[in-house]
Amino acid sequence: MAEKKYSRYILTDVNRDYLATLKMPKSLEEQKKAGNYIESIYMFHLDNTILEGGFYTDCHWITAVRGNGGVQTEIAHTHDFPETLGFVGTVRDNPRALGGEIELWLEDEQYILDKSCLIFIPSGMKHLPLRFTRVDSPIFFWTASSVTRYSRTSGREF
Repeated sequence: MAEKKYSRYILTDVNRDYLATLKMPKSLEEQKKAGNYIESIYMFHLDNTILEGGFYTDCHWITAVRGNGGVQTEIAHTHDFPETLGFVGTVRDNPRALGGEIELWLEDEQYILDKSCLIFIPSGMKHLPLRFTRVDSPIFFWTASSVTRYSRTSGREF
C-alpha cells in the first residue's frame, strides 16, 4: 500500500536517532545511584530536525517516583523564547487532580502542583528546578514552544 501524502505529519513513536543524542544530566545520574529516580516513558519529540517546520515539543509519561525525597529532573534555566509546560493527571473520577505532587519554581517563587495544569513561561523568565515528589497515578508531562529548536540562554548542565 502506498504511503499517504501527509502521513509524515503523524508521529506515532519517538525518533530513535534523536533519543541517541540525549545525555543524562549528572544530577540525575547521582540521584539514581542514590536510589532516587523517576520511572517514565519518553513518548514524542518534535522540532525542525525531526520534521521540517516542526516546532519544539516533548511529551512524557511519568509513572512513578522511586526512593526517598523526590527526584529533581531539571535545573533552573532561561530561554530567549516563551515556553509552555503541561502536567495532566489520570485520576479517573477527578481529571483536574494531578495524582501526585510536583515542586516547580518560577523566578524565586516555589509552587507545589497537585492539580492538572498548563504553565506559560515568558521569554527570559528563570524557571525550575522541577522536582517530582510523589506520583500516585501516571502524569502526562509535555513542554512546547513556537521555536523550531530547543535551546537555553542559562542553566546549561552538560
